[in-house]
Amino acid sequence: MSRWEGFEELVEVVNSGSFSAAARVLGVSKSHVSQQVSRLEDRLNTRLLHRTTRKLSLTETGALYYEQARQVVEDLESAEQAVSYFQQEIKGELRIAAPHLIGEALMVPALAQFLEQHPGLDIELLLSGQRVDLVDERFDLAIQVGARKDINVVNKLLAPTSFHVVGSPAYLLRHAPPQTPEDLKQHQCLLFMDTGSTRPWRFQGDKGSVSMSIKSHWRSNSGHALRSAAEQGLGLAYLPDYYLQHSLVDESLVTLLNDWQSPDREIVAIYQHKRHLSTKIRVFTEFLKEFFTRELQLLRHV
Repeated sequence: MSRWEGFEELVEVVNSGSFSAAARVLGVSKSHVSQQVSRLEDRLNTRLLHRTTRKLSLTETGALYYEQARQVVEDLESAEQAVSYFQQEIKGELRIAAPHLIGEALMVPALAQFLEQHPGLDIELLLSGQRVDLVDERFDLAIQVGARKDINVVNKLLAPTSFHVVGSPAYLLRHAPPQTPEDLKQHQCLLFMDTGSTRPWRFQGDKGSVSMSIKSHWRSNSGHALRSAAEQGLGLAYLPDYYLQHSLVDESLVTLLNDWQSPDREIVAIYQHKRHLSTKIRVFTEFLKEFFTRELQLLRHV
């Protein structure tokens, strides 16, 4: 028998005044309550209650045990209320991993808004192109493009995204705009580089998909740096839509190869598959979905 088994039943019997009333409060049968109290007395090798057909009363030993058990029950209830309050208040630490591009352009402004609503949170944001282990590295969630296939994680779709080739009007005055992805070989291109490697530029056109490995004399792991370099006329950049809204509005950049758009991709939030998902993760991912969708829809109307 567990050391804790029976003590809650005893406390409720005393508080309610009878086994029947205690059973109703606990949502169990009267016989179950009676059995648990009897087993507790057997384990302690002492009688805790005087039982008669008309009245229940504590023995001297029972009164001593009841006071201690009652305090334990009250402490447990306080602990559960504290957990519930903590969950509802959405506070504590929130550790997030995200790629550089998404982190710089979307996560920072999203977190700024979320913290205004929930100032009790402590945020830790890691920007990296490397895949993180949610458990070993203690991340609450990771943001990435494309779902994971791990069986123990949840992939929550936040928003679709696509990449665009962009250049400044000044650059295009000096260089003829590319008409096909193959023409990019004749241009100075600005590449995103992370962990020492670059990725090909991918396009989808009427004749199928094309993947271009671009050579470049200008590389950076910052999307802001690439956009700024493109605006300064240093070359053509291949950037996601969430970086381009303001640059397209003020015409400091224009999109190119519009008949060769990159395939749409999905930005997803990834978190551990848990039976009881913490409120802070649930609320934050719902907020991100609304924020990302709103921001990317604005670009589609530019």
